[in-house]
Amino acid sequence: MKEKMLGLSVIICLSLIALFPVYSEAKNTETIALVMKALSNPFFIVMRDGAQKYARENKISLEIYGTERETEVDQQIKLVENLISADYGAIVIAPADSKKLVPVCRKALDRGIVVINIDNPFHAETLQQYGMGVPFVGSNNLEGAAMVGRYLKRKLNRKGNVAIIEGIRGVENAELRKKGFRDAITTDSQIKVVASETANWHTDEAFTTALRILQKHNQIDAFFAANDSMALGVIQALEMIGAPKKVWIGSYDNIEEVRSQIRNHHIHATIEQHPELMGAHGIELANNALRGKKVPDYVQTRLDLVTYESFDKTIGISISDLENPFFVTMSTEMQKVAELHGIKTIIKDAHNDEAQQLIDIQSFVQKEVDAIIVNPTHAETVSLGIEFANAANIPIITVDRKVTKGKIMSHIASDNLAGGSMAGKLVADQLKGEGNVLELEGIPGTSATQNRGRGFNKILRDYKGVKVTRIVADFNREKARTSVNQFIAEGEEFDAIFAHNDNMILGAIEAYTSANIKLPFLVGFDAVSEALEAIEKGELDATIAQDPAAMGRISVESIVRYIRGEALLAVVLVDLKLVLKR
Repeated sequence: MKEKMLGLSVIICLSLIALFPVYSEAKNTETIALVMKALSNPFFIVMRDGAQKYARENKISLEIYGTERETEVDQQIKLVENLISADYGAIVIAPADSKKLVPVCRKALDRGIVVINIDNPFHAETLQQYGMGVPFVGSNNLEGAAMVGRYLKRKLNRKGNVAIIEGIRGVENAELRKKGFRDAITTDSQIKVVASETANWHTDEAFTTALRILQKHNQIDAFFAANDSMALGVIQALEMIGAPKKVWIGSYDNIEEVRSQIRNHHIHATIEQHPELMGAHGIELANNALRGKKVPDYVQTRLDLVTYESFDKTIGISISDLENPFFVTMSTEMQKVAELHGIKTIIKDAHNDEAQQLIDIQSFVQKEVDAIIVNPTHAETVSLGIEFANAANIPIITVDRKVTKGKIMSHIASDNLAGGSMAGKLVADQLKGEGNVLELEGIPGTSATQNRGRGFNKILRDYKGVKVTRIVADFNREKARTSVNQFIAEGEEFDAIFAHNDNMILGAIEAYTSANIKLPFLVGFDAVSEALEAIEKGELDATIAQDPAAMGRISVESIVRYIRGEALLAVVLVDLKLVLKR
């Protein structure tokens, strides 16, 4: 109760600030103002939190303003007028109206104030009319609503009557969501949209609107509400009339109250459009623009379809080594995405021990988890655990490293062969085809070690003047440091070193630094934060950037799609990138 009262106090205070901004004598030219709408809506509270977090971490001066309801367009215009008068450096705005806020933002631009548009895009023709362009940060509302439309179309078996509860008419994101849903659900189906009425984003209006639709039409098989607040009103209307049959409900925003309704199967689908990223990226672009940096015209934030089927399922996750920052990032993202989809996780660290990983997989089977994700310690040994899970009919996904036996639904990984080739080409170019190279190999038997090494050596075989010495360091920093120390003690000199992961290349750097010997040309693999810092300091020349967060996210999303009954790709490759000093 205290937390709710505190949240209400914050909302009231912010609303009062919106009405009566207080300006100090100090100049505001270095301050960014975030202007939102409907501060009573949890969606915008999450947006605010994302903006504040980014500003705090990057020491950016940020002030936040907003309105109480999304229909208070005139109040938002007055607020922007006041910010212009106070000479703020930048305004990041989620406009209450896509057209009516354009003129006042034109005034801000004319005063030299940076303007960044987030969440609800300005109307393109109105922008053109005023001769202005404004960078936009937000999701693709057309596609997000289409995702819900395609989902409900499957649930209805392409037949039935649906109703749309629209947002504010004329507002860009409301119009895009209406169109995206309508087009998706009616394409290649016999589904009819029998009603489409506005409720202006509000729960109370959605209740009366849905009630009117239900009274007018004998059969409504599904509702699409253009935001979650209105979906709650639809539920109230259905409860009021005691709907005798199941009515499918799709919505948009993934607010906490709707998640509870999804868990109870009252709402079946919603879209997470990550308002925290909109807030953070909006502040980032404004800050960069204030510092004279070029900013993109459009930064698109990710969309996730969240549906009821995955809620309260359990996934067992076996990670090879949680002392490795790469796998920490991967597992952290797995937890985050699982939580988004209402999934419980059990995470086990195998500590690079093959026997321990088999025990962990066996424990998952005994607990009757709904699915298992495995990051293998060894391609062959772990296959015994995979076959054990197969016998229990538990679906399995492997991530980063492959297994040799057993039935896998999907494998998520970087193209390690291509990554090794990238490293080989870089080393060959640096040495101009001649020199001594040390290759620090990962754990033998893992697909990552095999493919990175194969790609690297395939390139260097064409250079007869290059001699490659190989030593196994098991992806371990201390083992790599000890091995390189031994080479140094024996007087062995290398012109370049390639390590199969950043942990090992960091160990090599420590060996050379402690011996006070000039570093050779060094290339790692993974782009962990410490390696990136080493590149900026000039200690490490390059690393191959995998995306462990993307691997973690895709692996859990694949489980979610499986639970929904969707087909999966046998292999999903995540892009790699060569990282050099900027």
